[in-house]
Amino acid sequence: MDHIMLKIRERYHQMSKGDKKISDFVLENQDRILGMTAADIAQASGVSPASVIRYVKKMGTDGLDGFKLELAAVREKPENRGEWRMADPILSDEDDLNTICSKLQARTESAFRDFFYQLDKEALEQAVEAVKKARKIYLLGLGASYAAAYDLFHKLRRAGFDASCYQDLNMVTEFFNYIDQRDAVLAFSYSGQSKEILYSCEKALEKNAKVIAVTRKADSPLRKLADICLCVPDLEDVRRVGAFESLQTSLMMGCLIYLGAIREDFKRIEIELVKTRKMVEGLKKKTE
Repeated sequence: MDHIMLKIRERYHQMSKGDKKISDFVLENQDRILGMTAADIAQASGVSPASVIRYVKKMGTDGLDGFKLELAAVREKPENRGEWRMADPILSDEDDLNTICSKLQARTESAFRDFFYQLDKEALEQAVEAVKKARKIYLLGLGASYAAAYDLFHKLRRAGFDASCYQDLNMVTEFFNYIDQRDAVLAFSYSGQSKEILYSCEKALEKNAKVIAVTRKADSPLRKLADICLCVPDLEDVRRVGAFESLQTSLMMGCLIYLGAIREDFKRIEIELVKTRKMVEGLKKKTE
């Protein structure tokens, strides 16, 4: 079951204005809340006590006491207490560059904690096995998701896997005429709603290829379509000002797939990786 802080961060961008006020206070005052009443929290958050009670029930707890128990169960380490955290927005008019750095650091650290907390390791193992056994691996992505797909493509190619990644999904789908059950398709899409990605995956499934999705932890057409679904935390609205946590966690998922795929044959692959490095040494400018 998801812990309460992850649940708050994932649901934040869908909350009402009042619930966001309570969430901001909870995220920044996790320890302090344990000794507060509903009236105390309401006054500090600028809402009514009734709003606080409704809020904790929306979070899946029986009441304020149950909410406090869940908070206590996931208390931060002492050295992390007092760190400045804010779920959203990432940018406001009065922010200077130092504040922006602090915000992005806090959001990134929270995102990776949430990522590993909710990681489905069984699904990850299934994805790794599918990649290892695949005759050919096709990587799909659009926008920021393409960056995550391309990063994994590059890693797999260097390790000797027969992988491909193209920005032109029309071209990729044409190539699906030649795939079958021996091949795997890795589709990166944070929203899970991109028509081009969904269409390509549907065609791959028609040819009996294994479809692996890397997408957010929320209901989406891609989650329902994929044979294996690897979820990253649903921390950003799909209409966000930019991909931050979603890009970093998607890249991390790609790294885990890559490391899992090479681990059993690492001694041989390590030699090949060194060879690939030597192949491009002539392109590097030598310093005196």
